[in-house]
Amino acid sequence: MKKLTEKKMTEKKTISNRLVRRTALTLTALALVAGTSACTNSETPTAAGNPGASGTNAAGGVGSGGRAAAEAVQADPAVEALVPAALKQKGSLSLVTDPTYAPITFTDSSGAFVGLEPDLAVAVGKKMGLKADFSKGDFNGIIAGIQAKRYDASWAAFSITADRAAQVNMVSYMKGGTSVMVKKGNPSGIKQVEDLCGKTVAAQTGTTQALAVLPSFQKQCADAGKGQITPLILPQQDNVNQAVSTGRAQAMAADNALVAYYSQLQPDVFSSVDSILVEPALSGVITNKADDSLAKAFQKALSSLMADGTYKKILTAWGMSASEIPASEINPVK
Repeated sequence: MKKLTEKKMTEKKTISNRLVRRTALTLTALALVAGTSACTNSETPTAAGNPGASGTNAAGGVGSGGRAAAEAVQADPAVEALVPAALKQKGSLSLVTDPTYAPITFTDSSGAFVGLEPDLAVAVGKKMGLKADFSKGDFNGIIAGIQAKRYDASWAAFSITADRAAQVNMVSYMKGGTSVMVKKGNPSGIKQVEDLCGKTVAAQTGTTQALAVLPSFQKQCADAGKGQITPLILPQQDNVNQAVSTGRAQAMAADNALVAYYSQLQPDVFSSVDSILVEPALSGVITNKADDSLAKAFQKALSSLMADGTYKKILTAWGMSASEIPASEINPVK
């Protein structure tokens, strides 16, 4: 969903900027947050005040049942057979993520990683017979960390692209898209891409939005003979959200699930622009390019979770059933 490679792109690819109807993914993401409370730490929501989120014991609420479903998963011998010997000996997967991307990955009041991806990662680890160990990383350096073998894999809402698939293996697990969020009430009257022309638009460093979506929007402005967009590229999603809430930026571009989440979590601060949606793309967990066996183990584990119903349970728990895909693939690029 989220992100392009942090390496400078050698060839810019134009993504579709056609305005399309808001998909079911966004509608379910909107439903996901109904009734939740305001965030408690900067711009990042936590499970505190969000009863039932993964990592808490309360019943009901966003994410309720997701972690329980993951923890109930049993090892699959067919998956275990694909796990590299070194990982079997270690007994765990070293996973890195950027935990500022609710509802995909964020942290609870104790600092534990929660969200859709952590639940899926725990479930996949169970299928492999391994423990999932999470660490926080700067998104813009995650692919380099995987290439350097500092981590075994990363769940960080990476959009699957040909450029990324040339650097790391990417195993698909869901689909998503890009939308636009503005300050409450939409004071700048942004309804279509051309309304962004001449304005400051924020996005997180290294993301699809920063490296492909905003340039495509910029081209639309140029083609229409309108003023240029001023990109405000910031290191963390928290910073991006704050730029909009404080008026430093008039809009931001991010995953539509995230936009839907925040616009409902903090309706007194944010509004989503429902009429802007860049077509959905697949997201993938990434592994080292040289380690095909691990990528195959991830694919097999995800396929096993799809077959036994756990995959659907976890997506449903996070209100993201519409992001479900029928099968997991390795590097499914066009």
